[in-house]
Amino acid sequence: MMLTKLKETNQPLLYLSGTFGFLFLIVSFAFPALFREKLGAWTEFTLGYFGQYYLYFGFLVIMMMLVLAVSKTGKVRLGNSDPEYKWFSWVAMLYSTGMGAGLMLRAVQEPVYFLINPPSQVSHSNIIYALQYTFFHWGFTPWAFYGLFGLIIAYNLYIHKRTILGSAILEPRFQKTKYKLPIDTLILISTLFGVVAAVGLGSRQLSGGLGILFDQLELNVNHTLAIVIVICSIATFSAYLGVTKGIRNLSNFNIGLALLLMLFVLLISDFYETFFNFFLAFGNYLRYLVSMSLNLGNQEVSKTFLTEWTYFYWAFWLAWAPFTGVFIARISKGRTIREFILATLIIPAMGTFLWFSVFGSHAFGLIGETDAYQGQFDSIYQSLFVFFSQLPFGGWLNVMSLILIFTFLITSVDSAIFVLGMFSDQGNEEPGRNYRLFWGFTLTLFTLSVVFIGQDVLLEAVSQLLILIALPFSFLFLGMMGFFMFKLYQNPLKT
Repeated sequence: MMLTKLKETNQPLLYLSGTFGFLFLIVSFAFPALFREKLGAWTEFTLGYFGQYYLYFGFLVIMMMLVLAVSKTGKVRLGNSDPEYKWFSWVAMLYSTGMGAGLMLRAVQEPVYFLINPPSQVSHSNIIYALQYTFFHWGFTPWAFYGLFGLIIAYNLYIHKRTILGSAILEPRFQKTKYKLPIDTLILISTLFGVVAAVGLGSRQLSGGLGILFDQLELNVNHTLAIVIVICSIATFSAYLGVTKGIRNLSNFNIGLALLLMLFVLLISDFYETFFNFFLAFGNYLRYLVSMSLNLGNQEVSKTFLTEWTYFYWAFWLAWAPFTGVFIARISKGRTIREFILATLIIPAMGTFLWFSVFGSHAFGLIGETDAYQGQFDSIYQSLFVFFSQLPFGGWLNVMSLILIFTFLITSVDSAIFVLGMFSDQGNEEPGRNYRLFWGFTLTLFTLSVVFIGQDVLLEAVSQLLILIALPFSFLFLGMMGFFMFKLYQNPLKT
């Protein structure tokens, strides 16, 4: 029955995307060293020659979102019905999908790294500068990428009554396979590899946490494969239940548990110092947003730092924007453009800033003098668990954080399964359950293959491939932005 149903789907899209994924596995298995070397060289070239373009592109997207929010266009409602989801659930879903698992990876590691290794010399405190730069990498720019792409899809879907496919933005006369296929294939491949990278990194963090929680536990590739199977299986079941019964409830749980962990750390910290750091770092972030975004003036940092950090982040966020944006569009019917921008740009960024301020400030206190730092928070996979181990009830906190990483990963995978199902089901907002099962199985198999064949090496290759995919996607995104603004200019107050 499932195979019969799948025959009715968007076959060219599936064939082309499937062939790309299959060839990736074959080449990486047959020529691992050469493949890794070539991907590394291409990635270095891309970031070296287009990194500055990424900076300007990110700044442009932020400015465009802010202009839309304060203009009359902000009153435009995405559809004629009331919002399908309440504010808390809506924000919880987009937050869990877009960034949740990453915040667990970097909660302690990145602020501490910037404290010990400042991107450049500044006149103000290194503590404030460390938080300021962490805010920069996780703040308005990534959420602007997600939000603007989602807004374009939502406007096209709910205002112009087209499908949720990226190619639906094309005018009817261009709705032919030769025009549509490259757009939708690029989005689908980006989604596929983005999820594989997320699950791969997340499974490594879970393994690291289990290794700390159970000192005698020796983890190997079989344990990682088992973690992947469990994550993808539960995610498939969640996607099968749908947005309301599955993804929404799990996202609400994620945010509730994350708030509980953050509140506990805040209560045992120096309350005044934490909020002092938060407000001062946020003020500096706003003050220097333009100069950091364009790498100018007293905020200028080295090309090496940009390549290793900012360029990489911007490309990674761009590669994640297709499926995250499409899912955000799917859950945003009935919202005004102003509400949409508030929920996808301002609220998540502020929550992220508070998160890093709480965990970063307490970690700074544990370190004391930076000269005495011994590298205990260097690992992105284990730093959070090392951090919790030094707090009261550390064992319980580590268990809770393991659960949260696990559920954050599930909400990233289940939303990706749902998005891929929509692509396969001709852009249907509620894809058939056969499509969800198909993509759940496919994502599981593909991720297992990546972990089994190459483990860390192939996961690095997947991340590098995402960097390469981000470049053509950015050109597509730029064209969609121009077309979107033209449509708004033609009919700015259509509701």
